[in-house]
Amino acid sequence: MCGVSKSATMSSRSKLSVVCTMAIVCCVLLVLHMGIYHTQPEINSYSARGNHLQQGIRNVVLNLMNYRHYHAATDGYIMKSLMEYSLPLTRTEFFDVLLNDTSTASQVTNRTLLLKYREEFNEGSTAVGLPQNMFCTKENTNVDETLGFLFSLGKAKITQHLWNLFPETSIFKDKRRYKKCNIIGNSGILFSSKCGKQIDDADFILRCNLPTLKGFEDDVGIHTDLVTANPSIFRERFDSMATEASKREFRQSLSNYDGVIWVPALSVSDTWSLAVEAVNISASQDIKIVFGHPENYLAVWHLWKALGHKDQITTGFYMTTSLLNICEETHLYGFWPFAETADGTHVPYHYYDSDSPVLQFHDTDNEFEILMRLHQLNLLKLHVGPCS
Repeated sequence: MCGVSKSATMSSRSKLSVVCTMAIVCCVLLVLHMGIYHTQPEINSYSARGNHLQQGIRNVVLNLMNYRHYHAATDGYIMKSLMEYSLPLTRTEFFDVLLNDTSTASQVTNRTLLLKYREEFNEGSTAVGLPQNMFCTKENTNVDETLGFLFSLGKAKITQHLWNLFPETSIFKDKRRYKKCNIIGNSGILFSSKCGKQIDDADFILRCNLPTLKGFEDDVGIHTDLVTANPSIFRERFDSMATEASKREFRQSLSNYDGVIWVPALSVSDTWSLAVEAVNISASQDIKIVFGHPENYLAVWHLWKALGHKDQITTGFYMTTSLLNICEETHLYGFWPFAETADGTHVPYHYYDSDSPVLQFHDTDNEFEILMRLHQLNLLKLHVGPCS
């Protein structure tokens, strides 16, 4: 008999209903994500991704993967002010505001607002998001614990051997405050800036993605307390450290930095083994590699998502908005998402090479707007021109 029972028909309809409901929810989420793309200033931007549909789908997937029940405090004065600010829409207005706001090098941090920012940040990101939790340590990570990857499926197991290589505690735990912090991006805006001496004059210096320093000391300085290193760099720049020669090159490169190497090892599964290999290689050297704790990044990202910044935040933005909690005075150099200056002069993507940016999944224009607002509130100092 070829007939189908009534109960089977009802079951099929029920499943179809669930599938349709999920499809509708995904479409709504996608539309909401697509809505975050706003008109950018009429200047060439390195943030332009070209495929907003692809970005929207990716955001939906990542948000579903990394869903957490974090408490989000979004009613604070500082946080609301940061998200409500928008850059002027015309080239002339944008550069007029930028040059006027960043021209004074003697800016004094507004201590009252800084304390308010920290209060709102801590409420919004939870204690997990505090800077002392940026690292996997023996205090916050257990042997045989499994930690999920941020941007891919799967989990990584913390073996006894790996746990033994973790620091006892965070470098930020004992010294909760630094008088002056300099955070250095890699934009070509630093080329010929002569900011090196000014950059090195700080109690804590953070750099991003193993930048080239030798040969550019006059522009970017030479000292480093913390430098980030995306594991993909190990694959692309050091041939996955597959040979003794590439391992020697890797060790030599890390020796250029006199501080800690911070690696977001739990970003994606396909670079996990490279991050572990990097720690093993450096274990016998006077080089300290630490792993970023994924839950800390998620807590900070969740705060900005709750405030309306839906895209995956950059490491520089993550570090900057976190370190305001421990830096009494914060200066930013080399943060510039645009391909030109006020007079139309081309700005390379990096100060140390001529490479073009790869397809990215960050809204660095919106991040720059937030940094501009932090600057206007005297919570940090943006440096975007030559140093005297």
